[in-house]
Amino acid sequence: MKEINLDLEGIQVRVNRWGNKKNPKIICFHGLGSTSLSFIEIGDLLKNEYCVVSIDLPGHGKTSPFISATDYEMPNMVRWLDQVISKITGDKFYLLGHSYGADIAIHYLYTYPSKVIKTMLLDGGYYLKNEWYAYQTSISGSVTSLQSEIDSLMKELDEYSFATIEEHIEVEKCNYVRWSGLLEKASKDLVKFENGKYRWHSNGSSAAEAIKSMYNYPPNSIYDKLPTSICLLQSTLPNSMIEIRDTFTRKFAYSTGCKLKKIEGAGHMIHWDKPNEVATEITCWFK
Repeated sequence: MKEINLDLEGIQVRVNRWGNKKNPKIICFHGLGSTSLSFIEIGDLLKNEYCVVSIDLPGHGKTSPFISATDYEMPNMVRWLDQVISKITGDKFYLLGHSYGADIAIHYLYTYPSKVIKTMLLDGGYYLKNEWYAYQTSISGSVTSLQSEIDSLMKELDEYSFATIEEHIEVEKCNYVRWSGLLEKASKDLVKFENGKYRWHSNGSSAAEAIKSMYNYPPNSIYDKLPTSICLLQSTLPNSMIEIRDTFTRKFAYSTGCKLKKIEGAGHMIHWDKPNEVATEITCWFK
């Protein structure tokens, strides 16, 4: 793995790369609150066949946050990412996105279709926030909204605090069905030491603006404008959410004509829970 630092109009950008840069490139967008090391195991598994390039999104990892809130709006985000990608490669590439990064990926694909060979989405790009809020309200009995999601996230970020890195790692281990040395390295990248405590790394305002962007630019607004060269891998855990996930993914597959496949026994961090299965699916789809 090689860490690359770029300067893009005053924004410091961290990029991580696995594999020979002469190999076909896979550009990766991570999920909300994560970092480019989210793809550490995928990069390691595919490094002999591909050049896997993962970008810290603004306000995440070691990439500076945007100064203006409007820069997080999806059209502006994909234009900015295209500038970053243009510094990495002038060739066509494969696109891989997880969760929020999958939303960004389909908007990037919509905006720059000629640059992308094929796209794979990891449990994202299909959640429709208005419908999700309505579903959550129906099962909880309390109103769920854009503001309540942002308030909950900000509270979670404020309260995430540990005296030692080991305490953080023990909490992280409980979130997944498996663990490894590489996942531990990626998990350590999720916190920063601040005022004597280990706190979540991501910038709160960046996360809030990202949620607003997903709400204001729902993926179904461009479903019918996307190419069919998309494969969506869907999680199956937790079982309690399978019905609403299936509803969303069926709509996605019907409207886009994409390939849809469930990865059994995987939660939302599908590439952490089942890295070998996901790497195999990537290799097969990107052939």
